[in-house]
Amino acid sequence: MPIKPQRVFQEINDFFDADTVFVTAIGLYQIWSGQFQEIYKPRHYLICGQAGPLGWEVPACLGAKIARPDQTVVGIVGDYSFRVLMEEVAVACQYSVPYVLVMINNAYMGLIRQAETKFEMNYGVDLSYDESYGMDHVKVMEGMGAFGRRVTRPEEIQEALAWAVETSERERRPALVEVLIEREADAAMGTSIDEIKEPEPVEDLEEQPAATGEV
Repeated sequence: MPIKPQRVFQEINDFFDADTVFVTAIGLYQIWSGQFQEIYKPRHYLICGQAGPLGWEVPACLGAKIARPDQTVVGIVGDYSFRVLMEEVAVACQYSVPYVLVMINNAYMGLIRQAETKFEMNYGVDLSYDESYGMDHVKVMEGMGAFGRRVTRPEEIQEALAWAVETSERERRPALVEVLIEREADAAMGTSIDEIKEPEPVEDLEEQPAATGEV
């Protein structure tokens, strides 16, 4: 505690099978998704292509589920990205299109916050208020006729995912699992492959021999 983003994706990998279709857009949550999620088949990981359309995954899940009605569709979404096109959940409710949203909620515009740390800034990116993680996304989902559950402990994630899949299919409407993660967690990234900065300590990593150039 607080929940690390890596733990969320471990639980996602453990729960969903190889036939699951995942949809995501852009942000720290998408970078973590690309680094940690296990995808086994072509066209089962749908992404906006780094063009920057926040919220893309919310309506894209709708299209993916219509195209593949017999498969589980899961959108990996950030808290701010969700807010950009959250009204599309109401469209899914109107037309009885079920899918699951897993929200990685750090109550930040996380990708911008991490970039600002290079300049020792943390300005204009905080989404929290009232001493909380800000907006109650579960109530927002319920207000549109969908379903939601907030998770604050890592041992709750698996059960919440099972609830979301079962509820969305039974009710034919979207279901959200909102996971509150460590607020200032960073993603491993850098300006080039040899400049990657890993913000978390790497445990149990054996010392690798230096490259010799021999094949």
